[in-house]
Amino acid sequence: LSYTSTVPFFVLDMFNFKSVDVNLTEGTAWVDSGATIGELYYRIAEKSNVLGFPAGLSTTLGVGGHFSGGGYGNLMRKYGLSVDNVVGSGIVDSNGNIFTDRVSMGEDRFWAVRGGGAASFGVVLGYKIRLVAVPEKVTVFKVGKTVGEGAVDLIMKWQSFANSTDRNLFVRLTLTLVNGAKPGEKTVLASFIGMYLGRSDK
Repeated sequence: LSYTSTVPFFVLDMFNFKSVDVNLTEGTAWVDSGATIGELYYRIAEKSNVLGFPAGLSTTLGVGGHFSGGGYGNLMRKYGLSVDNVVGSGIVDSNGNIFTDRVSMGEDRFWAVRGGGAASFGVVLGYKIRLVAVPEKVTVFKVGKTVGEGAVDLIMKWQSFANSTDRNLFVRLTLTLVNGAKPGEKTVLASFIGMYLGRSDK
């Protein structure tokens, strides 16, 4: 499996573990580790247009890998990381014991599978997650400025107030190398990509 590792290991393909069961009464969902973020979003949207889940933008990413690393996404400013909204899990340990809830697996193992990395704690079969309230409509935007257009000043201003803005506002910054105005010239494009969960009159 590896040309560089001297330690034997194996990889479990969880691709077929992809069930998503949304429970509107509880405001929760059970999602198998092999389901993708996109499948999770789709199943939630099938049942409700005012509930969501704080996870990432890559809809082809598996939830098992995403959650085991914490789970960053556009709703994290208001609702935290994905793992902050994991309320239960199912796991098989190295002895073949199956734990289907937080009580049976114990708090240490439960906390470990909530963002403690993807190895050595057992095989996570799935997660019980808490759904969060989202508006039916949101405001999204993207603003791009190159270094020549004042990107550095804009980044400095953004950093000075980003931590104190409304929790309904999430803005992320990406830096990309792009072609400049002259042939063969390169410059950096700063893109501010945002989502606002509040009312449009705010």
